[in-house]
Amino acid sequence: VEGNAQADYDSLDVVSHGCHLYGEILWPDGGYAQLRPCVILFHGFPGCARNDDLAHALCRIGCVVLTPHHRGAWGSEGEYLVSNCVEDAVVLANHVRSADFCQRYHTSPDHVYLIGHSMGGNTVLNAAKQLPELRGIVLLTPFDPTRHLCDGKKEILLHLLEQSKLLHSKGVNAIFQDIVAHQESFCFAAAFDALKNQNLLCITGKADLCAPAKLMFLPLWEQMQAYQSKAVQRCLEFSAGHGLLGCRTALIRAVAQFLADTLYENDS
Repeated sequence: VEGNAQADYDSLDVVSHGCHLYGEILWPDGGYAQLRPCVILFHGFPGCARNDDLAHALCRIGCVVLTPHHRGAWGSEGEYLVSNCVEDAVVLANHVRSADFCQRYHTSPDHVYLIGHSMGGNTVLNAAKQLPELRGIVLLTPFDPTRHLCDGKKEILLHLLEQSKLLHSKGVNAIFQDIVAHQESFCFAAAFDALKNQNLLCITGKADLCAPAKLMFLPLWEQMQAYQSKAVQRCLEFSAGHGLLGCRTALIRAVAQFLADTLYENDS
């Protein structure tokens, strides 16, 4: 895709741990003169929620955007597990930083962002601990899958896991046991040391009953506020539920502003 090509999209096919991950890749037209930033947008626990409006909006302002489907979700090969999602994110982040990808899509390996909604917030947060070279991460009503376990309320987590409709897996118990096995490492609060100087935007919903910020994200956010990093770190609350419906324009503007404020931060 040459830098002056017409805006378009194509299918995405990346191999993660022996399994093909499918999805889409969108690129903007040649009006963006500099090397383009690359955004990978991760879905939440598979059901029906999508964030295609955000993907297309970011493409329109000059980003190359990937919308992958994790192993076992929406036709991608393999088994769905929360830990597999984190592994997939690391593979995809390294893929878009490769010389071949950057040359083909006219992107910069130094300007890669991960965005995740709900369980995708867990995917992004835990993958970012292994990817210090990221320019920034965005969490949209992030869901900490370990939170209910830590509170001794495993029945709530099991109920939520039973809601999925579009998974290839070995069943709810296999996904549950995977979360149990990673309880200490995936806990949001445990990410502080790795992410304390990472550019970060979190958008929460005031009426979110699935992943209320006070329960899920604020324990980490309070640590970050106390530390006072020089990184760009924001936590915004919108008057919305878990899907952030009714505030999509404001959400898109907030994400775009975050990218604008961090894109060339500390570049020489």
